Amino acid sequence: MKVGVNMKNLVFLSFGEVIFCLIISFVILIILKSFLFFRKLSKECEYPIQVFNTMIKDFYLMFPKEVIMFKGNIYKRGMLIKVITLHKKIYEGEFVGFNGKDMICIITKNAIVTNNIKNIKDIILIKK
Repeated sequence: MKVGVNMKNLVFLSFGEVIFCLIISFVILIILKSFLFFRKLSKECEYPIQVFNTMIKDFYLMFPKEVIMFKGNIYKRGMLIKVITLHKKIYEGEFVGFNGKDMICIITKNAIVTNNIKNIKDIILIKK
């Protein structure tokens, strides 16, 4: 049995086919990156306030619902709240809003925090 490559049967891609493959791989990469970004948003995230300070208005747009009802209590945008998660993390800050995908957003002194409502154990109103 003879092992080897016969150069007569080898087929090469044209320049157009290579460019087409590059474009398709770039589109797949963009779709994957955007999927991972939105998947990360559905989890608990902390964004440093120094980095996102200029983008705070965008968080108000991403979380447009100003009122949330949690365990019979109503919380409105601008209220100071304490959020206790199932992972025993505690965040104190201003309630920014709620989106239609069960995510809430609060602004603390150090970070902008997004969290899924299913991962929240309790929300307590801070009275000042």
